[in-house]
Amino acid sequence: MPTLSNSQVRIAFDPNGNLTELRHLATGHNYAGGRPVWRLYFRRGDAQDCEALPPEQPALVEASADRIRLRYDHALHDGAPVALAVTVEVTLTATGPRWGIAVANGAAGLVVTECQFPLVGGLALQAGQALIWSKIGGERLADLRQALRAQHTAYMGPDFRFTSLWTLYPGLNAAVNCYLLAGADEGLYCGCHDAGFEYTAHSFRLYGDALEAGFARYPSIATGESWRLDGFVVTPYQGTWHVGADIYRRWAASWYVPPRPPAWIRRMNGWQRVIMKHQYGDIHYRYAEMPRMRDEGRRAGIDTLFMFGWWASGMDNGNPDYVPGEDLGGPQALAEGIRAFQSDGSAVILYSSGKLIDTTTEFYRRIGRAIAIKDALGNEVREAYRFRWLGTRYPNFGNRTFAVACPATEAWWDVLKGVADNAHALGCRAVFYDQLGMGDQPCCDPTHGHPTPYMAISKGKADLSARLLAYVKRLNPEMAMGVEWLTDLGAQHADFIHNLSGFCGAANDWRRTGEKPRTAAFIDFFRYLFPEVVMSDREIRDDTDIERRVNHALLKGLRSDVEIYRCRRTIAATPHYAAYLAEANALRQRQARFLLEGTYRDTLGFQIDNDQVDARAYTAAGQTAVVMTPSHLESASAVVSVPSGALSASDGLGDYQVTDLGQGRAEVRLGRHALAVLVFG
Repeated sequence: MPTLSNSQVRIAFDPNGNLTELRHLATGHNYAGGRPVWRLYFRRGDAQDCEALPPEQPALVEASADRIRLRYDHALHDGAPVALAVTVEVTLTATGPRWGIAVANGAAGLVVTECQFPLVGGLALQAGQALIWSKIGGERLADLRQALRAQHTAYMGPDFRFTSLWTLYPGLNAAVNCYLLAGADEGLYCGCHDAGFEYTAHSFRLYGDALEAGFARYPSIATGESWRLDGFVVTPYQGTWHVGADIYRRWAASWYVPPRPPAWIRRMNGWQRVIMKHQYGDIHYRYAEMPRMRDEGRRAGIDTLFMFGWWASGMDNGNPDYVPGEDLGGPQALAEGIRAFQSDGSAVILYSSGKLIDTTTEFYRRIGRAIAIKDALGNEVREAYRFRWLGTRYPNFGNRTFAVACPATEAWWDVLKGVADNAHALGCRAVFYDQLGMGDQPCCDPTHGHPTPYMAISKGKADLSARLLAYVKRLNPEMAMGVEWLTDLGAQHADFIHNLSGFCGAANDWRRTGEKPRTAAFIDFFRYLFPEVVMSDREIRDDTDIERRVNHALLKGLRSDVEIYRCRRTIAATPHYAAYLAEANALRQRQARFLLEGTYRDTLGFQIDNDQVDARAYTAAGQTAVVMTPSHLESASAVVSVPSGALSASDGLGDYQVTDLGQGRAEVRLGRHALAVLVFG
């Protein structure tokens, strides 16, 4: 049995090349279940996803003190040999075991289209270990087996073989290229440390009751070609999930450059996201009403308008023909409305789509058809958006259809550059590109000048964002640029991120039961990894469950995305939300050095003796602020301690009392929905 070991981990394979040990030496726990570490899929003629598995034994096994190499001279498809040579290599490095694979295609008439590696089959989790991955910024699945049992696909997939879960990095929907199987004080880190940023699947399967965790990549290895990737790190770690996350952040430092948004973005409480004119022609606000919209937002502590649907065709209609609407007031009224809105230091963010081309437009007919993403069969990739108002005909039959622009095309750069020029000419303090941070289907149009299929299309979009950000700063260094969709790759090239989800919806009836609110969403993961990224909450659209959801945004350091009635009204239509948000935003500004500009530390740097109270920490200038809040209890008490600290100040919302116990300890009593901020020097 070839074996590698250091002070942290022992890795062993049996003579058949199955992974028998992935053992955490500090605890003795073995994650591996004696299964193969790779499988391939290929295309041959019309047959897709043909599975190729390891043969009974590797042809050659080589081992040294710091490396194991397994060589296979063929794979098996339906029990028959296929000329696909595979080499697996595991190397001990300072960051942990590094896993690599090489594939050589010697088989005529087939193309290898997928490599699943490294796989940990028969995965043995300890009680309490949860999956933490970066789906929509962060999700925590407490019971991975149960989540997989629920993934039945009706007739769409081979559920009789296994059920599966996956997400794709970058941006479909994974925000970072790692995941954790995390317990209270140990876990398994699984990361892909590859700066090529091609699509990588974070994949889980359940075979009966047997778990498997792994990755997948999507090469196109034709006959006579070879491919190699050695950027995977799979290793146990000791400590809370933060220790595993730190492994990824240390690697990300090799390419990630933290964004440097202007001061007004860093101090921004949030924005009102309002659609001026909708897709179906309904006008919600005209340009002349912008000063009133500003005043209504300011009373809630929101001085920024995120202006959607401001052009003649209306929201999600006519893109990218962004011409001011005469029925909204015309070009001069738009310029005057923006100038009036910003006259007291408030801000307008001008919306555009970062990818959509309306197929009814002249732009599409002249240019868009050529620059649209094409799939592997040469078809345009299309998207459709079904909005509705009061009737049923339009939502059933009136949806708009869009082609999706390939980010590698210079013509699309010209469009997005023109949006920035327009925003600058109008005097807007920021410009925004919707969906520019998300992944798209790999483009297969060879005329665009990129490899086909374009598996690094998300990097292409990030490169486009970087180019746009540099251009915006040349126009005006204080002008900001934002994008929708959260990835580490894209976040470094934007001043702020408009999130896909608000992460604050509760999965249980906490009001009735008195249980602590539960949610699978775990934005804590991304916030801890990249605390410098300015991002929003989302999905507070009415006047219900206000205190808990606003407190959640304060707790996690999220800006407020105010989208009343799905962006059809201002916050004046929800008076309770407006009143409470005004109090919350006053607190944000009083404690801005922590809540807006501090470093989010999650649950590190302090202790609390009551897990019914949510608490998170921020640091700034050598001080620590601990934010605490409950919503499900009439009252709760907790003792908070910060090692080597001393309580220097407190602040908060609602009914709370703080008693300094000395030596960096304080007792806090909190009423329902109260929120306290304790500052330790």
